[in-house]
Amino acid sequence: MSPLALYEQKIYDYKKEIAGIQRRLSVLGWIRLAFFAAALYFVYKFLSTSFDTGWLPGIGLTLAGFIAMLISYMVQQDKLALLKALLELNEKEWQLGATGQSGFDDGQQFADEQHPFTGDLDVFGHASLYAHINRTGTLMGAKALSDALKAPLQQEQLIHQYQDVIRELTPKFKFRQHFAAHAALTAEQPEDVAELHKWLSLPVEFVNNRFIQVARWLAPALLIGGIVYYFITDQYSLVSLFFCLNLLILGMNLKKVSKQHQLISNKEKTFKKFAFLLRLISEESMEQAALLKEEQQKATMANAALHQLARICNAMDQRMNQLVGVVLNTLVLYDLHCVVALEKWKLANKDKVNEWLDIIARMEVWNSMATFAYNHPEYIYPVVTDDKSRLVATGVGHPLIPADECIRNGISIGDPQQFLIITGSNMSGKSTFLRSVGSNLLLSLCGMPVCAERFSCSPMQIMTSMRIKDSIAKHTSYFQAELLRLQQIVEVLKGGSRVFILLDEILKGTNSEDKLSGSRRLIEHFLQYNCLGMIATHDLELGHLEDTYPQRIRNYCFESTIKDDQLFFDYRIREGVARNKNATFLMQKMEII
Repeated sequence: MSPLALYEQKIYDYKKEIAGIQRRLSVLGWIRLAFFAAALYFVYKFLSTSFDTGWLPGIGLTLAGFIAMLISYMVQQDKLALLKALLELNEKEWQLGATGQSGFDDGQQFADEQHPFTGDLDVFGHASLYAHINRTGTLMGAKALSDALKAPLQQEQLIHQYQDVIRELTPKFKFRQHFAAHAALTAEQPEDVAELHKWLSLPVEFVNNRFIQVARWLAPALLIGGIVYYFITDQYSLVSLFFCLNLLILGMNLKKVSKQHQLISNKEKTFKKFAFLLRLISEESMEQAALLKEEQQKATMANAALHQLARICNAMDQRMNQLVGVVLNTLVLYDLHCVVALEKWKLANKDKVNEWLDIIARMEVWNSMATFAYNHPEYIYPVVTDDKSRLVATGVGHPLIPADECIRNGISIGDPQQFLIITGSNMSGKSTFLRSVGSNLLLSLCGMPVCAERFSCSPMQIMTSMRIKDSIAKHTSYFQAELLRLQQIVEVLKGGSRVFILLDEILKGTNSEDKLSGSRRLIEHFLQYNCLGMIATHDLELGHLEDTYPQRIRNYCFESTIKDDQLFFDYRIREGVARNKNATFLMQKMEII
């Protein structure tokens, strides 16, 4: 079954299940109401018959039934929430596969015009790689995915390990979908993890305080003893004394307790969801990928610890309940027992929390990448080797262009040529081809399959200069902004890094003669460094560089043809320098001239 057909089937199935649970919830609601009404009736009869104990069993049974129905209702509500999340996920998957329009977050918040390549390669924003890949549900997962796309891997072995992870996760359809749905249900807020880290950084003030450790047990014991003494002797002096002692102890520590509670209040559900994500990881069968096995081992311990933290947070939140806050606090110093439990947890787990959250974030990244691989079964895994700089591929297409519209081309660079000069008329496909190569190289370095028939490359830093923008706010002209980007590329090259460079019509901000001279000297300068590159240009004179450097520079072109007063493009790359032009023809057709 194709991915699109499976998503369509899942949508039908989930809608059917949701309808069934909604009917079940309606029935449970009425039954719960009936038990509640019956309990009220039995209570009324108990009171109206001068506390006849014969009515007590009825009260007990109806209240038990009410509680059982309430628990069942809550369980069904949780199932309904999961099913709705799964339905929404599959509807978005179907929409993306059928229309090419992504309903997933596009990562616009991570866009950075100063980044070496993400703006030019459509990594973030509308109709971007991020929008097609992203299946993250937590904020930390979304950030981790953006980081992975901004800084792709540069070690051959790690890239192969990521490929192994994605290969293993790709067929695990149920696991991937449930993990993505549960991640979305965490409803993580920006302050959740930040406040957790802030709480972890607070000094431990209660666990190591001998007075607190003694007082939290002794003072309640004395108060309870005073209460027993009151019932025996009818003297309340000890009760009053020990009651005031408890209030004094609580008052002395109220500010410190409230400070801790403020940072972790209302976090129980979020921590429980984090723990459940770790549980999903720990319980899934991971048999081949070494990285997945490592994460699974860590997740098992993390799941139990975060569940424990969620329970403590829930207990701490109960201090806001009047019954707990007034009665239990004054009677047994409830606040101090909760805060000591929190600090014990902190001492045991403080140094591991970041690692546990990273497990969730990394799994969200891999889950997103594996879903991308599943949605494109025709894509292939590239051969990544670190022996020398090269990029050799056939049938390369752009991953954001629908398969039935995508024109594929081949490329060979680094074996032996170092730089390709690509000429062509307007709209002939030069820029799209550069972005196709750059996007697939990025996917390769992230461990993902690529849109190609064959793809072999070495790890390289990607740097581009294709969509340079001026900035009024920064008082930067277009030409100055372009020079700053080129300077950035040269500085990275001087550092000895292996770089893959993509340039599109550079130095547009100067006259044609100066542009040609500058472009020629720039390419010659690049030849000194450990880099490969492609430049798309209208300057046909740049093609003469192949004569000067026949083993290092190669000319390719995209052509257009005019036939029967119509302009045609085949978007196929050819060797040589472009000869055909179309700017004047197009201006005439549009009646501009």
